[in-house]
Amino acid sequence: MAAAKPQTFLISGCASGIGKHMALALARAPLAHNLMLLDIDGGALERVVSEHGLAGSPRILARVHDVRDATGWERIATECAESFGSLDVMLNIAGYLKPGNIDKLPVAEIDRQIDVNVKGVIYATRAGAQVMLRQGSGHIINVASLAGIAHVPGISVYCASKHAVRGFSLAVAHELARHGIAVSVLCPDAVETPMLELQVGHADAALVFAGGRGLSVEEVEHAIMDIIAQRPLERVLVKPGTARGVLAKLANVFPPLASLGLDRVRQQGREAQAARKRVQPR
Repeated sequence: MAAAKPQTFLISGCASGIGKHMALALARAPLAHNLMLLDIDGGALERVVSEHGLAGSPRILARVHDVRDATGWERIATECAESFGSLDVMLNIAGYLKPGNIDKLPVAEIDRQIDVNVKGVIYATRAGAQVMLRQGSGHIINVASLAGIAHVPGISVYCASKHAVRGFSLAVAHELARHGIAVSVLCPDAVETPMLELQVGHADAALVFAGGRGLSVEEVEHAIMDIIAQRPLERVLVKPGTARGVLAKLANVFPPLASLGLDRVRQQGREAQAARKRVQPR
């Protein structure tokens, strides 16, 4: 479902994965959207812009930005609104995951996951809200994860960060609703992106692969466009025909349920990891 009129989007994480796909999908949409594209990897972001014919477009601005920079977020959000006349939709997609049981995870990796995934979203939402409050409208969409509802051993710090994103988003939505600003949180299952592929070689992340194939970026795109149109508080996205969303909600309410059959599910994930390793290019 497409937006009804051209809008101004501010999108993080645009050098790869979901962010890259959303940037290209919106740039190619029939409606002439304005886009400010962000990523910490300036070289990769420049390649996305140049290789896909976006360079030089008056509708597209690309900026190198570290989502952990709170002051930088204020500058970016203001520049977006001043350049295009408004900031209509903020898509907070950038994220970071490092698999590992907590006893083996370096402190620096704990800090990075919390700083990027939690503080990055909070700083972005704060800056976006300040601009949107001045204009009296706007929509902030924060991408959490199904791991922000369920608890997944082997990626416990990532789970903590995405639980925080979900909780923050649900709470701040009520703060901003009375001002005409919507906040939505998207909780997708594993998505076929470079982030997922990086986990193939990590035994601790076996449970991530227990659900079979991941969602496609196109499926996530369709969910995001529907969120833009419908402005729900939360959207859980899983593969059609599966009950993983319901099971995640049940495990959230009744945590001991997650332990049932855990060893069997972990073994399924290990087998899926092994199958992926066999088909990966050498």
